Amino acid sequence: MKTLLISGHKSDIGLVRQNNEDALYINDRLGIYVLADGMGGHEGGEIASNIAVKTVAKLLSRFVIELQNKNVGQIVHNALQKANEEIILFRKNQINLMSMATTVVISIFLNDVVNCIHLGDSRAYLYNKDNNLIQLTTDDSLVAEMVKQGMMRKDELQNHSLRNIVTHYLGTINLTLPEIQQFRVETNDCIMLCSDGLTNMLNDKEIQSILRENISIGPQDVCDLLVDKANAKGGRDNISVIVVQSK
Repeated sequence: MKTLLISGHKSDIGLVRQNNEDALYINDRLGIYVLADGMGGHEGGEIASNIAVKTVAKLLSRFVIELQNKNVGQIVHNALQKANEEIILFRKNQINLMSMATTVVISIFLNDVVNCIHLGDSRAYLYNKDNNLIQLTTDDSLVAEMVKQGMMRKDELQNHSLRNIVTHYLGTINLTLPEIQQFRVETNDCIMLCSDGLTNMLNDKEIQSILRENISIGPQDVCDLLVDKANAKGGRDNISVIVVQSK
């Protein structure tokens, strides 16, 4: 039996930036969710994230039958490669867009399994029935690599001056695609996708608290509250979040 999914989402410019460089795709019927956080300046980041989301969503939706047949990894990789090519093609011969690129995080639900893949520091989390918040993705960033090598502590990530330097993303001629990860989801479990505009403002305990106290109201209320809280703490970046609940 196909899992029933309900979701909420919100994307906000924040309190500092002049435009919103994040982009989202939400499809509860197909169980496909995509979030991208653009990089490369005022115009470039916004263009890159929208190209990524539109390209990936189009290709994943087109091959939904194949997805049901479990060819998930190859289909997602093909979609990411196509998005990467489209970004590079768009900025060709446009000097002001030469640095445009984007992170991306994708979740695809197939019955009781969620498939996650990401590039960059946009994240996927699992919030389960035991009120545990578990980060499913590992940031592709310089500071995350420093933590891995023991050069700094994880609790220093949020405010580090180098936290915005990502090591893998869409918009590079040397694209490296990670393996797709699969996680089992149970009734009332939630998957949360977010840009670093949320996680640079709120730590995991704060996010967990908002989910625990408000998920019974619904995913949309949780998204609204998360964004409001991030803005209340400074809103230094665009803030985007998708919360998907399995019913």
